[in-house]
Amino acid sequence: MKLFYSTASPYARSSQIVLREVGLDPESIEVAIHPFDNQPEFLNVNPLGKVPCLMTEDCGAIFDSEVIAQYLDASFNQARLYKPIQENWQYRTTYSLISGLLDLCVALRQEKMREAEQLKSDFWWQRFVSGIDRGMLELANRCQHLDDGFSLIDINLCCLIDYLKFRHPEININVAPISKRYQRICNRPSIIETAPSD
Repeated sequence: MKLFYSTASPYARSSQIVLREVGLDPESIEVAIHPFDNQPEFLNVNPLGKVPCLMTEDCGAIFDSEVIAQYLDASFNQARLYKPIQENWQYRTTYSLISGLLDLCVALRQEKMREAEQLKSDFWWQRFVSGIDRGMLELANRCQHLDDGFSLIDINLCCLIDYLKFRHPEININVAPISKRYQRICNRPSIIETAPSD
């Protein structure tokens, strides 16, 4: 089994965290790449050229991060990380909200990169920032209704907060319910070992 990942990708990081949480050895599985390098080995297993991608012996290539997380959890952890979400529609919506926030954060990062080339769109910039602001307020409300367990919601929440710190430090993330949830899980070894970097 191989997990292709990039150290800067919050999606890949989610898969890396799950890999550790289900008890697998990352050193024998993880393969760091830069997706823009278009390495033939990587493109052969994922024609989309996006990380993460998990190459398995029984199911071939698996992508994206949510599918990888569910596969690893079901195969090696009796679905303990996903089961609380699967059985609760509000938790599923919270999980989807965090995924959507990650999408907006990555899109904003891409817009920042265009700014250096004087190609920034003020319309899209404001739309992404406004979406993040509204989404964080909704997430703060939803965090107050989560139980004390640990699930894929918490993993993606950590990926979101750390990515905001990493790429968008100007955005306020000190919203009490979110910070409280983050603080109770951010010191897990799987979180610390996979901190984002360039």
